[in-house]
Amino acid sequence: MKMSDEVKEVINNNIVHLATYSRDGKPNVVPVGLCRAISDHELLIVDVFFKKTRKNLEENPQVAIAVEALEELKAYQLKGEAKIFTQGEFYEKALEIMKEQDKVREERVSVWKEKRPEMVERFEKLVASHRKLRPKAAVLVDVEEIYSTMRRGD
Repeated sequence: MKMSDEVKEVINNNIVHLATYSRDGKPNVVPVGLCRAISDHELLIVDVFFKKTRKNLEENPQVAIAVEALEELKAYQLKGEAKIFTQGEFYEKALEIMKEQDKVREERVSVWKEKRPEMVERFEKLVASHRKLRPKAAVLVDVEEIYSTMRRGD
């Protein structure tokens, strides 16, 4: 299913919530900051900390993703099938996404210095620790269904 530019923008600029399911249907939901729309029907999620999520993906590739941009009154649910890549083109793209996000985090430090100076040291430590991380895998999601979950005014 084709994602609109609006849906892609919301995904690319917000934390998404990834739901996976074990073989026996037990759900697991995790927030993911490294998810990008890479085509009109594909999302690439960077696996940095997945454990239960990864196990679930290996057992059952069906996923659901919820994302919202509340200040814009936009929210979506997407469903699709995931494939895991530990090398190759999609893994290399995951590395690029991580590097881009490192730059965004560093830019946010300057914003935090003005708005929340008491949090700057903690945020700087977090940014530094994230720079050392490497993806375990890239998860490619072929989007099959898209739903708006934000009720618009009548």
